[in-house]
Amino acid sequence: MKKKLSSILLLILSVLFSGCHRMATTPTVDLSRFTPQPSQTAVEGIPAPETISTFSLDPETERSLQLYPLWVGSSWVYEYLGYDENVEIIWRVVETVVETDVVEGHYVAKLEREAEVIEGVPPEGFEYAPDTGTVWFLIAGKNIYRFDDQLHTDLSNAWLDLILPFPEPGDAWYPDPDQRASDEPDLIGSRYASEPFEGKLPMGGMYTCYNVAMHYDDRTEEGTFCENVGFVYKELNIYDFPYGYRSELVGFSLQGSEAGEN
Repeated sequence: MKKKLSSILLLILSVLFSGCHRMATTPTVDLSRFTPQPSQTAVEGIPAPETISTFSLDPETERSLQLYPLWVGSSWVYEYLGYDENVEIIWRVVETVVETDVVEGHYVAKLEREAEVIEGVPPEGFEYAPDTGTVWFLIAGKNIYRFDDQLHTDLSNAWLDLILPFPEPGDAWYPDPDQRASDEPDLIGSRYASEPFEGKLPMGGMYTCYNVAMHYDDRTEEGTFCENVGFVYKELNIYDFPYGYRSELVGFSLQGSEAGEN
């Protein structure tokens, strides 16, 4: 069963990082203002929503959206394996940007995640099932913040998921706002990216990719991010226990530019 994910494992380095996501929830944004938007225009070859194109996005935000095309309608399909010492379950996970807006000058994308079991029967309360529901990404120049609970605009109290382009190898950042506010943050919890390398996706195409990881003391939690696509692989492995998950990209559609699926 695990062989279904072996093709992408060559892209991954053995590095450590933490998966603890802390999201502040105040002040919140009125989510009723979000409306679906068409995707007809382009920014340097990457399709963009027509409504958003009427706003003046700063060059750093536009560059971030080229590297991670969070335009409305973009969709990613993953094969997700969750496992423990007793079972291995496979899901098909689909992530889709369903709405976008500009909030207080920042580009915001609302992403919906759905999952369907395609092999196995997950036991009740299975801990390593894929997350589903709504996620928001707020792009402020190079910084991409992630909100799993409620969207807000106090970025000093928000989870800093990515910095694009990535910092130089060896330069880490702290997603957790408490660590960013600390004068002497622990190394555990810091996130960093490898040197870029050319990676070929299973569905075809060569891309500039990076191994992205966080330091953690009892697990590996890492992923591979490819420019102009997004995350193509994620993995969590708990040390000393056969617990975790692996998620591999098997197809994507970016504003109508479709890639095939395995």
